[in-house]
Amino acid sequence: MTPPRIISFCAHQPYLFQFKALDWQLDLVEISGHQRFLQNWSDSVRPLPEGWRLISWDEGKAGLEAGAYQLAIAHNISDFIDFLPYPVKRILVMHTSLHSRFTEDESDMTPDQYRMQFAELVFRGQGEMVFISEHKMVDWNLRGHLIKTYVDLDDYQDWRGENAAVLRVANHLVERGEILDYPAHQTLTEGFPATLIGHNPSLPEARTAASWDDLRQAYRDHRVYLHTAKVGLEDGFNFAMLEAMATGMPVVATAHPSSPIQDGVNGFISADLGLLRERIKLLLDNPELAREMGKMARRTVKTLFPKQRYIMAWQSLLPQ
Repeated sequence: MTPPRIISFCAHQPYLFQFKALDWQLDLVEISGHQRFLQNWSDSVRPLPEGWRLISWDEGKAGLEAGAYQLAIAHNISDFIDFLPYPVKRILVMHTSLHSRFTEDESDMTPDQYRMQFAELVFRGQGEMVFISEHKMVDWNLRGHLIKTYVDLDDYQDWRGENAAVLRVANHLVERGEILDYPAHQTLTEGFPATLIGHNPSLPEARTAASWDDLRQAYRDHRVYLHTAKVGLEDGFNFAMLEAMATGMPVVATAHPSSPIQDGVNGFISADLGLLRERIKLLLDNPELAREMGKMARRTVKTLFPKQRYIMAWQSLLPQ
């Protein structure tokens, strides 16, 4: 049986990589000139799965006109608009919340006005929305599908934690500081050995991962993972945090109702930054405690973010 052909743009590469769980052939459009952040596939972020293709937008438009695709997956409204002229089922993946978007972008509209205009464009274009978390779905308050991500436990394992240091994986931590609570990050890491991985041009101490293997090695080597985020603007977890947990890392996190962290079980969580600093020191000084909590963190990911649920949800969106 010929696998379904799907077209998307090369944005949110770790998210796209998750589609390897499905028997789909993805054609990924690369945009020349880097007009959008990470709009070209980078092997240093994830390897290109077998059978997938990197194509130009001209190739993509030709395939769309010929009816070659079962789904067109957009990651932002610009992608969605690009797909509008073509006879294909369109899905818009909602990676950000409404209020975080307003925090980052200047607008003369109110959030409610923006929501209504956004919905009119998507639904008039016969599109459907996929929300990656409950928080984002509730914040937008629009109809759509909730499809949580998954973490393949076979890809993340063998935690050792020999480097008694804090790890954080995030892009634009300063630029998105209000959303990701950069002040809390600074307070919690001050005086502790810490590694920041991601695209952070404002932070000279940060580095990018040389490869997916390099990133996974960082998860295996570091003692504890840190996550900070402002309630109402971002989730209490991100994909990097789930990868760290799947590897077997305990997490220290600022208080958030959507966090999968249970205090004292698979990490520590609190609104008290002073207390969290004590917990970071406790984990840095006690590798066996970190190991036991990390085992529970891995179990949490297996339970709350299963692969099969993700596969079934996306398969249900294919045109029948």
